[in-house]
Amino acid sequence: MPLGIYIEYTPRHGHRDMLLDRLREEAESCMRDDEGCLRMEVAVPQQADDPRIFLIELWRDRAALSAHSARPGHSHAWQEPLVESKRVSVCDVVASPAAP
Repeated sequence: MPLGIYIEYTPRHGHRDMLLDRLREEAESCMRDDEGCLRMEVAVPQQADDPRIFLIELWRDRAALSAHSARPGHSHAWQEPLVESKRVSVCDVVASPAAP
């Protein structure tokens, strides 16, 4: 069963752009290098005064996510100085229709 990971970041003051750039790089890397990564999206609220950043991941299965996590050099430690708070939800995806 596919897994969805939904992450809500609140960046530290003055670090939003740096966090956003780094998450974009990470998303591109995962889509390119991780066979089981089906989708990786970085999204921001339309309200200009809302600093949050969302990372939406879709993985083929738990094995694909485990392989991603086991990659040499894989770490989220780089996020610590940039992130005020982080909320992660790991979900079983019950429907994911293809976009038109």
